[in-house]
Amino acid sequence: MSKKSLLPFLFAFIMLGCNQNKNQLTNAKNLYEQALLNNDASTAKLALNQIILLDTLDLKYQDSLSRIYMKSGNFKAGLKYAEIVYASGKADGQLKENMALAYQQMGETEIAEEFINNLLVTTNNYKYLFQKIVIQYENGNQPLFDSLSNEVLELSDQDSLVAQTMVPMPGPVSGGNQLVPIKAATLFLIGNNALERKQDVSTAVRYLQKSIEEFEQFEMPRYVLMELEKMMTGRR
Repeated sequence: MSKKSLLPFLFAFIMLGCNQNKNQLTNAKNLYEQALLNNDASTAKLALNQIILLDTLDLKYQDSLSRIYMKSGNFKAGLKYAEIVYASGKADGQLKENMALAYQQMGETEIAEEFINNLLVTTNNYKYLFQKIVIQYENGNQPLFDSLSNEVLELSDQDSLVAQTMVPMPGPVSGGNQLVPIKAATLFLIGNNALERKQDVSTAVRYLQKSIEEFEQFEMPRYVLMELEKMMTGRR
């Protein structure tokens, strides 16, 4: 068979492969949409991986996969795809926030703080100032923690918009996160810092109680005070 007579067969083979890939991509996208309807994160993650293997140019799927990975605690995998979206200039504020939290969880606090500073400047949302306090708390940087926490307390007393800012805190009773006024959350962190880092029980109790006075439904300080009471009772 001559080279000329082979060309139609090669063309047909290539077209067959293209059609198969197109069908696979369509099926993967349909599977992803169905997973979203069913609120099925595991299947959505599987479908997104298939889509990305077949079509690496559509960044919206890499964006979605990064969010699923980070939500499930797989920060390394999540950042792998988030960085691709970020490098393209198409990362929105929520993805940048996710990246900051992911880097923070991985111990890359300097990178996390760069994202937080950028978000604070571009959005003027004071929840990011609170996140800076959390980073310094986790870093054990006491001078900067004190400075930032005092700044937030002062701003909360002076600016109603700051006082109305809500931040997520763990809810040990209800589970998940609890939205808490920024002043109450900051008072809790000061109290918890006094307890964990300074072993100053009286200061810790005072600030934990203040945080409850600011927000009566605040679960974390109530939980810490309860655990502290158990510990003190056990020593007697």
